[in-house]
Amino acid sequence: MASKRVFLYRLYIVFSIVVIWVLASLVLLYNIVEVDKEVLESRRLSFFSLAFAIVGIIVVSAEAFFLKDAFRKSPIWLSTILRMTLTFLLFLVVSIIVLFAYYLFRYQGELSFMNFEKNFVQNVILTPGFLMAMIDLGALSFISILVLEIADKYGPGGLKNLIRGRYHKPRKENRIFLFLDINDSTTIAEQIGHEKYFNMLHDFFADITDPILANWGHIYQYVGDEIVICWKNTPVNKLRCLKFVKQAVLTFKRKENYYLKEYGVVPTFKTGIHAGDVTAGYIGIIKKDLIFSGDTLNTAARIRSKCHELNHSFILSIDFLHNFEAPDKYNITEIGEMEFKGRKEKSKVYSLEFN
Repeated sequence: MASKRVFLYRLYIVFSIVVIWVLASLVLLYNIVEVDKEVLESRRLSFFSLAFAIVGIIVVSAEAFFLKDAFRKSPIWLSTILRMTLTFLLFLVVSIIVLFAYYLFRYQGELSFMNFEKNFVQNVILTPGFLMAMIDLGALSFISILVLEIADKYGPGGLKNLIRGRYHKPRKENRIFLFLDINDSTTIAEQIGHEKYFNMLHDFFADITDPILANWGHIYQYVGDEIVICWKNTPVNKLRCLKFVKQAVLTFKRKENYYLKEYGVVPTFKTGIHAGDVTAGYIGIIKKDLIFSGDTLNTAARIRSKCHELNHSFILSIDFLHNFEAPDKYNITEIGEMEFKGRKEKSKVYSLEFN
């Protein structure tokens, strides 16, 4: 299922952040010891690392799977405040539960509720070390929110490439590009109004994210009602590209009733697919973006623009089909040779249909 890929991607991000939490526990323990010298007399480093891992998994999972999308329609300042407040309350409750269980396990006194509660509050909750731990956990929670936002900004693998400096110098790559555009977008916007149309775009791009991630696509750009997706040019990724188109079509067929109810129209789309060499690298001073440049992108965009003229929804270039044989369930038919602006020679294009 496509949603499984989204779940696994978010789970990967969660565990990556939890590793940061565990590593941070080594440093943060020093801060706690500085304000509470007795903290190591009855507690081990392994306990702190385990406690940070448990708290981190619960808190970051809640943020990634629930809180992150719960306030997406609110202003960013309000969304951040609400998420930070709920995150703080969550890790406060989880931390107290973890410490309570640990203290109960280590408790040596008379096991009566009143005595135990009094000792737990005095020896754990009201200590300088607990206050410092809450401050440190609060800082980690804020960092976690930032990492989740940055991961979404750059997409799968984008944050890792940024940290590694992979594209800080221009790199030549061979990639597949798919330009996807909503059909009759201007007419739809006039019919339902621009505000409602924007909400439809929001839903459209949210729904199409599942098949993109399910087929390991990289979202390169959103341009109005158009999305550009790319893959490294391999036979496996060519098949994933075709699978993406098919799954995207099925996604909106399954959601016909929702779109008809909300907007009175079901969005359809056309695609142009091409493959070739590009130059990739980050550009910008105060706002960095990963940019691909070259004739490959221009040709892919022009192939997509031919869909209406040729009366086909999905068009492929001969360069995309080079060294690739599609399975029988994908009906690929030659349309003919086409001229493209900026290219001296004509190029064959093909239509894509599903059996």
